[in-house]
Amino acid sequence: MQTTKPQAAKTLVNDVFEVKEKDPDGKKFDKVSRIICHSDLYEFVMTLDVNTDIYPVEMGDKLTMVLTTGISEDGTTSGSYDKSLQQPGKGTTMMNDYEYVMHGKLFKYKDVDKGNQAHVEILISFGGLLLQLIGEPSRLSDFEVDMNLFLLIRKA
Repeated sequence: MQTTKPQAAKTLVNDVFEVKEKDPDGKKFDKVSRIICHSDLYEFVMTLDVNTDIYPVEMGDKLTMVLTTGISEDGTTSGSYDKSLQQPGKGTTMMNDYEYVMHGKLFKYKDVDKGNQAHVEILISFGGLLLQLIGEPSRLSDFEVDMNLFLLIRKA
C-alpha cells in the first residue's frame, strides 16, 4: 500500500507593513476595522479587515505579516485550521510566535494595472474578513485560487 507524503508548508509572503490608513470609508462594524498598509521590502499594498476587539491596530503601527500554507513546526500542512494545535501539550506551531492568526481561502487572483506597471491582486476571505494584497507578479506567482492560507500578524 502506498502512502502519500504530507505536503510541505510554504511561506508565500513575509514582510513588514506600516498601517497608513484606518477605516478610510468610515467604520462599518463595531468590532472590525479596515486598515490599509504598505510594505517596505516588496512594496505590497495590503487592505485588511481586522477584528479590533481582540487585536487593536492604530495608524503608524508596524506589523510583521506572514501568509503561509501551514503553521506546523514540522513543516507540513493540513490545509485546514485545527484548534487543538493551540492547546498545551499538542506541540508548537507558528501561532506561538504571532499575536493574530486567521485561516482562509484565496478566492480571486487577477492582473491589475497600477500606473504604468503590471501588478497582481489577490483576495482572501477569512470567514468574511477580507484581505486584498497587490504587488508585483513575480512576488505573488505562487498563489492559486482555492488555496487554503494562514495569515499571521504581530507588532514589529
